[in-house]
Amino acid sequence: MLFKYRIYLAIGFLLTTQLIFSQGKWTLQQCIDYAMAHNIQIKQKAIDKESAQIQLHTSKMSRLPDLNGGVNQSFNFGRSQNQNNLQETGGDNWINTSMSASSLSVSSNTPLFTGFRITNQIKANEWNLKAVMADLDKVREDISLNIASSFLQILYNREIYKVAKEQVALSQDLLLRAQERVKAGSAAESEVSEANATLAVNESSATTAYATLQLSVVDLGQLLELDHVKDFDVSEPQIDSLMLSGLSGITDADAVFNQAQVTRPSIKAAEYRLEQSKSNLLIARSGYYPSLSFGASYGSGYYHTFNAINIPFADQFRNNNQKSLGLSLSIPIFNRYETKDQVKLAKNNIAMQQLTLVSVRNTLRKDVQQAYYNAVAARDKYNASRKSVEASQIAFRFAYDKYSAGKATSYEYNDASNRRLKSLSEEIQAKYELVFRCKILDFYMGKPWLN
Repeated sequence: MLFKYRIYLAIGFLLTTQLIFSQGKWTLQQCIDYAMAHNIQIKQKAIDKESAQIQLHTSKMSRLPDLNGGVNQSFNFGRSQNQNNLQETGGDNWINTSMSASSLSVSSNTPLFTGFRITNQIKANEWNLKAVMADLDKVREDISLNIASSFLQILYNREIYKVAKEQVALSQDLLLRAQERVKAGSAAESEVSEANATLAVNESSATTAYATLQLSVVDLGQLLELDHVKDFDVSEPQIDSLMLSGLSGITDADAVFNQAQVTRPSIKAAEYRLEQSKSNLLIARSGYYPSLSFGASYGSGYYHTFNAINIPFADQFRNNNQKSLGLSLSIPIFNRYETKDQVKLAKNNIAMQQLTLVSVRNTLRKDVQQAYYNAVAARDKYNASRKSVEASQIAFRFAYDKYSAGKATSYEYNDASNRRLKSLSEEIQAKYELVFRCKILDFYMGKPWLN
């Protein structure tokens, strides 16, 4: 693959539609939009985001009072002691008793003070949601980078195929000229054989170039996870205008890095997780504080003894009711060093997240510097390739004219032709590499890809 880089890509895109392109050629933006709506990794990260939102909602709702209801029904069978019989008659002090009991209760508990645990848990979950959203943006950028790279690979292979077809056309023309000279008696039969051999080599190269082009189209279609790639193709953007802007638009590496620190999702995610770890430390410290809650309950019941006269249900339910209000204070005294250890772990996590943030920033700085110097090198390479093409084109034209006139050998012509083909291929590669390298710098600065 022509472009294979470990750098991040910022692309403006729309997520509100499910795009279906069954006809025509796809633009780069259409490819990106389709991937945003259908890529499995993006869908997985979207689920992670939804889960983080649910966790945040749960933590916010924990401030509210709860409400619980209970219903109980029990049946008791067996013998029980008859105290009245024992005292009054001195007779048998055991009797058979069967009864049922029904009860209904409602209770509620409201946390009043939890050592600021709930407040800090909400903050921690808010930071976590932001980090997950940054992770989602990071995946979107990585997918967009791969699509842009694959898209440019198709354009590169397409131009290589065009050059290969031109070589075939030139070889066919030279074969006709050689055949005419043989008929006229001004050339030997070997010249026709050499021209045929040259044509066969160029046709083989064109066939290979076409196959490479088709495979690159299939690769992009599979990257987009299309069910069918038979009729899939891409349109050509204004590469020349992008190339010209790239020649004059290479920005200083420090300026790109300063801007990238503000826009890169990887930096944001690391910063958010550092803040989350600080909130987790406060959550751990809440274990040192007492907790206070308010509780209220209401309950009543009905009791029925078999083979006996019972008070009516309504009267019992009204008379047996119990109501309670109360405050509950829990003071931590000793919990086997659990809180102390949790605080230590939270501090270690903060230190780890601080190192992670430093590492991410260092990686970003290295990537930006590499991208900058790659862009500069690509610009210089493109300028050099243009000069090489100009020189090889002139040399090839002379060789072509001399060979057509029978004043040069096939070896001389093939050598000039191969040098021309090599310089054209290098120029095409340099052009697309320059475009890609310069756009990478734009992406670090938050600029969109231009179709």
